[in-house]
Amino acid sequence: MKQKINILIASTILVIAIIVACNKKLDVTDKNNPTTDSYFKTAAELQNGVNAVYSTLRSAQLVGREWFFTHDMRGGETGAGGAQLEAPRAELLKQPSPSPSNGVMTNVWNGSYQMINRANLVISKAPKVTDNVALRDITVGEAEFLRAWAYFELASMWGDVPLYLEPITSANGYKAQSPVADIYTAIINDLTDAVSKLPDVASQQGRATKGAANALLGRVQMQKGDYAAAKAALLQVYGKYSLVPNFSDNFDGDVKVGTNQLTLGHEFNPESVFEVAFVDKGDDNFNWGYVGEGPTADVSVMRSQEYGIVWGNVVPSDQLLNEFEPNDPRYKFTFYESGDNILTMGGTAVGTPLTENGMNVAQSNHNGKLQKRVFRKYSVLDWTNDGFHPDGINMRMIRYADVLLMLAECEAEIGSPAQAASYINEVRARPSVNMPPVVLATKNDALAAVMHERSVELAGEEVNNIDILRWRAKGYYPSIRADPKPGQVANFPIPSNETSANPLIK
Repeated sequence: MKQKINILIASTILVIAIIVACNKKLDVTDKNNPTTDSYFKTAAELQNGVNAVYSTLRSAQLVGREWFFTHDMRGGETGAGGAQLEAPRAELLKQPSPSPSNGVMTNVWNGSYQMINRANLVISKAPKVTDNVALRDITVGEAEFLRAWAYFELASMWGDVPLYLEPITSANGYKAQSPVADIYTAIINDLTDAVSKLPDVASQQGRATKGAANALLGRVQMQKGDYAAAKAALLQVYGKYSLVPNFSDNFDGDVKVGTNQLTLGHEFNPESVFEVAFVDKGDDNFNWGYVGEGPTADVSVMRSQEYGIVWGNVVPSDQLLNEFEPNDPRYKFTFYESGDNILTMGGTAVGTPLTENGMNVAQSNHNGKLQKRVFRKYSVLDWTNDGFHPDGINMRMIRYADVLLMLAECEAEIGSPAQAASYINEVRARPSVNMPPVVLATKNDALAAVMHERSVELAGEEVNNIDILRWRAKGYYPSIRADPKPGQVANFPIPSNETSANPLIK
């Protein structure tokens, strides 16, 4: 069985794509189908190749759907919305380790390797492109950033995985698993080179920048355990972005119903370091083909629908709800509860209260109060509750508040609790948050404060799973706090479709 390699070969053949501007966003589409030998002769053609990598990133295999489930089900922030939560997702949520055949996990694996193979093609073709060296080098930097992102997903969740740094050209081109240390070395090499090639400001919103590469490099070095290197990378980002006054501006986007554009949101704002662009065409369509290809492919995301009040697959966990300090405004910015008003049209209308009977989710328990709740982040409920609405809200993959809190963790780890407090307090001082500053005297105090602040500031943003894996490996459960998912296996199993196809993986 050669399914995996054949998919990657097909992805190489179909890699050519073009950029179509749609509401200021990176909208990747497929123009034609030349061969890889006849194409990639110019920098513009090379850029079309990297557009196809972004297309896979945005597909349903990854950020469009299964990626956020993979992270959120494995972290400590979610609970089942009810019996309607589909079996593969419930398995990720409830079992210490999923079965190798888990479809959600497998989609993330396949999507990550499709990104890698497409990036490999761009990088391999670049040396012979000489018509526009500046654009060529930026394009290579983007490909390296995206390949690093995909490999970090694999290394952080699977550990030892096959390492492909050249395009797949043969049905027998399998590789065995490489040690995770080698994967991290490849990631760091990619990001280091990407930093040297990428601009401070992208030519088009949605493309990777120097800041995005440094921020991801900091995240990778933290996961690897090198906090000094992480701090050095993150300091290259410090001060180059800013926290937006209104916390909620980080989680809205364009909402369109039919031809009626209800809002454009606040995407690509000064806090955004890297985000994946989606577009609401108003047609309530989603690319169920999963691969994100074609000039008319839908470019919506399923997050609001999956975590909303109709499908109700996922609700915030009791543990997450109880993490918030009393009177922390981020609680209401992060969750809707029955009794809260929706359809306020950005605060310009009275709106309609949510009712227990109108929410198709299980109740959760916040400090002893049983009530129905859903995530407000990435929700369209303030603008529409039309039952089925794949949305156009960009997924903020890295924002400046995360950078500040990663810096705080680095300072805590290297023994500077006062400096850790300074970074945390920048986040807490956001005008719409305005929480009292923290004072930290010891390493453990600082680590506990970082754990708390990341939990409430970044709730529902697909970082908690990686945080848990890092902190568990450091032994901070239960020495600093209780393990949120006790007994959980650190690494996913290699998907069965890979082990059945690849003779080098046992």
